[in-house]
Amino acid sequence: MKNKLLSIVFLVGCALCSCDDVLDALPEDKLPEETFWQTPGNVRAFVADVYSRSFPLEYEMHPCFDEAMSDNSHMAWEGWYTNIKLIANGSYLTTTSVVNNNWAYAYTNIRMTCQFLQNIEKCTELDTAEKEALTGQIRFFLAYSYIRLVALYGDVPLVEKVLTEEESKIQTRTPKAEVLAFAHGQLDQAIKELDGKALGKGRVTAGACKALKARAYLWENDYSNLLAVTSELIGKYSLNTAGETPYADLFNGNAEDADEIILAREHAHTSGSITTGNRLNQAFFLKEMSGGDALRALTPTGSLIDAYPMADGRLIHENGSTYNPKDPYKDRDPRLAQSIIYPTSTIRESKTMTWVLYDPESEESIPGQRYDAKEPSSTGYVWKKYCDWSDHAMVQILDGGVDVIYFRYADVLLMHAEALLETKGVAASSEIFGIINQLRDRCGGGRVTAANYTSEDALRTLVRNERRVELANEGLRFFDLRRWKVAEKTVAVSGEGMNGEVYGAFMRLDGVGATDRTVTVDGVPRRYVETYKFDPSKHYLFPVPSKDIDLTNGSLTQNPGWN
Repeated sequence: MKNKLLSIVFLVGCALCSCDDVLDALPEDKLPEETFWQTPGNVRAFVADVYSRSFPLEYEMHPCFDEAMSDNSHMAWEGWYTNIKLIANGSYLTTTSVVNNNWAYAYTNIRMTCQFLQNIEKCTELDTAEKEALTGQIRFFLAYSYIRLVALYGDVPLVEKVLTEEESKIQTRTPKAEVLAFAHGQLDQAIKELDGKALGKGRVTAGACKALKARAYLWENDYSNLLAVTSELIGKYSLNTAGETPYADLFNGNAEDADEIILAREHAHTSGSITTGNRLNQAFFLKEMSGGDALRALTPTGSLIDAYPMADGRLIHENGSTYNPKDPYKDRDPRLAQSIIYPTSTIRESKTMTWVLYDPESEESIPGQRYDAKEPSSTGYVWKKYCDWSDHAMVQILDGGVDVIYFRYADVLLMHAEALLETKGVAASSEIFGIINQLRDRCGGGRVTAANYTSEDALRTLVRNERRVELANEGLRFFDLRRWKVAEKTVAVSGEGMNGEVYGAFMRLDGVGATDRTVTVDGVPRRYVETYKFDPSKHYLFPVPSKDIDLTNGSLTQNPGWN
């Protein structure tokens, strides 16, 4: 919801801005800030604006586009938002928009939340319960901004109030431990303020605050604290098991009220002049799927497809696996077909469309199965997860009605499994297997073959792979690669990482049409679409935006390797 009474505008190029710049567009009667905060409707609208800015529609800030900065998804679009591609191939700079926008969005939200906390007591017409509920939600987003900042940049300025212009110019970086301690303090207070309050779908709850605390501990590999927090959440939510495809339904609009969803941004087909769609059909669809307006911007990678287990539960290289690299889609975990459109798969049951990889170099395709020859999927795969398959959204591709999930119970379970492994080792094997089997049971997948996982290293491979598959295209893989320090691996060799050739499907299912742009994986040539580069000496952290360093006259320092 757009706040029509108070417009938040920030200094160009600097998110750490002054109080005088906040009130820029007031209504005709020039409502002063003091009066603004006295009106409950204004306060509620302000909180709604914080929600929309914290979970923005902007592609560069969207979880699905975070995935394109990992080994799960490839940015194929050559138009807008190509700066995401620069992150993936290692050619980004201190001026790259993704670097700038993540910093600016976070500090915009920090400023807004601080402004709310400094002014909420002026609204005497709000009752205590609602005031507490709104304050708790704001504290969540204040903590959320800092937790994401630390994960991306490391040490960052800790701002706890609305700064004057002069104060914004002398900010320095605060050790991340101190920043995270502040964030956890805000969340602890928010849990008290939100505890027992039923705020409705799409609103921050005490459970969402605990899930965010868990994610913060996960991203710091603080497994003891992670285990404590996830233990509080176990059993408080449940996996969605309703219907024939309960996993897929979480991401196609059929299970938006499921208990598994802890917090999501709500979307709906646009009504009137208010834009409420999620825009993901535009990002994922091929042109012929939508009448020509789609971007086919993001496409799943071959290494992600290879991560899905077999139907019997074994990983493709696990002892006893029946995987055939020349028939790679046979007998695979059901989540593969529910998440990704691959060669020969059905796209939409009511309008069957079959897609096979088109060879853009030889300009050949199997007759009757071209889809689409002019602008094909870069990898031979198309995202199905998060697509809206309604008749409306197939045409109005900016108007997808599927809610975007930011926290769900399956993630809590996987965080709990990882914490068990890293604190208790193989002694926790049965608990870990139980968690993974819960996830596989609900989608009809095969269970873990326990005899193949008797060491910590083997268990770690299992837990990390399950996380990759279950949470694919949810924006978490980028952070996992970095906290595990595996982003520097060569993907075609290890099956994960951000170095080397990013490969897709076969050139052709019959093996014809291979070109020089191939890399051999499991003895089979796969077409690669781009070469990624990850420098471990600098790429585990984003650089601090150079414009913000300039605006503080150097009081902000740069991360290693970026000077």
